Amino acid sequence: MPGSVDDVAPRRLAWWVLGLGLSGVLALVALRFLPWLVFGLFIYYVSRPITRRLEDRFGSPGLVAMVTLLLIVLPVVLLLGALLVVAAGQFASALASVPLDQLLARLPIQPADLPDTPTEVYDVTVTLIQDPSVQAVVGSVTGFLGAVGATLYNVFIALLIGFFLLVSDRQIAGWFESEVFGEDSLAVRYLSTVDDGLRSIFFGYTLTILAIIVLTSVIYTVFDLLAPGDIAIPSIVLLAVVTGVFTLVPLVGRSIVYFLVAGVMAVQAATTDPRLLWYPVLFLAVMMLGFDNVVRTYIRPYLSGRMFNTGLVMFAYLFGPALFGWYGIFLGPVLLVFIVVFMRLVLPLLANPDRELPAPERDQTLDEFTSVPSGSEGPGSGTAEPE
Repeated sequence: MPGSVDDVAPRRLAWWVLGLGLSGVLALVALRFLPWLVFGLFIYYVSRPITRRLEDRFGSPGLVAMVTLLLIVLPVVLLLGALLVVAAGQFASALASVPLDQLLARLPIQPADLPDTPTEVYDVTVTLIQDPSVQAVVGSVTGFLGAVGATLYNVFIALLIGFFLLVSDRQIAGWFESEVFGEDSLAVRYLSTVDDGLRSIFFGYTLTILAIIVLTSVIYTVFDLLAPGDIAIPSIVLLAVVTGVFTLVPLVGRSIVYFLVAGVMAVQAATTDPRLLWYPVLFLAVMMLGFDNVVRTYIRPYLSGRMFNTGLVMFAYLFGPALFGWYGIFLGPVLLVFIVVFMRLVLPLLANPDRELPAPERDQTLDEFTSVPSGSEGPGSGTAEPE
């Protein structure tokens, strides 16, 4: 027998309290692992278009997702991480102003004092073991190994998150659409547009930046190897990373880096042999007339999304790490997508409830690469959605 209103209301309130409590626990867990959650989200959006293409050919979503993560996405992420580490090292070297001999003079043990016979090695080892400062160093090494192990564990968690989403994203999205929000609700439309935006940011802009970093690293290296006389390009990987990031700067963009590199080479040529000034001019011609045309004709249309202004994306990549740390490079774009989509889609409806819901905003520049058969379903859609 149905309960009265007085009976139903307290029960509903109790369920809402329980739901809020569970949501709070889930939020605490998510906050604890927030860096690796957003990293896993990045892995998912980078992997998803490739996985959908492979599913069309080979089937077996689970196997395809694992192959994509291990053989494609993980090497790309490792390459990006290695480039950033090398760039950071070159940046630190560029800032260093203390000569090497002064650094060696400040070492606690000079190279000439190192033991060179087995007896001396034994004596030094016993002395070091008994030294409390060395015991502290051993403790710090143990802490370092623990930190490395924790990092590897968190990376494994991020890969698992990406794998889980690749395999189950359509079921999760379909359940929310049919059971929670409703097929024609504003919430489904908002989350679907956010999904398109994150795809545009992570698969589009991030891979565009990575492609430009790799290509400019190769080009700068070739120019450095073929440079005549004493001309050299310093900190090649660092300059390549800066070139990729400056792709997001409107109007001038990569040209700033090109002129900087050409200026360095021009100064070197002017101080050694002014007849070599043709080489910086050749560098500018190749980069601005050749390479930039390749970027505009092939790389940008094929990879880069168009849903967001490049200036906004630039600020998201710049402010994210400054505000949140290393994972801000992923969290910044996520926050950008949620905020911009809310302002475009939801805010006008809140300000004017009689306004009609605008047509879906699609990132057409990625549709050719990410399209799948019409029978496939994508996140944010309980029916067929081109991916």
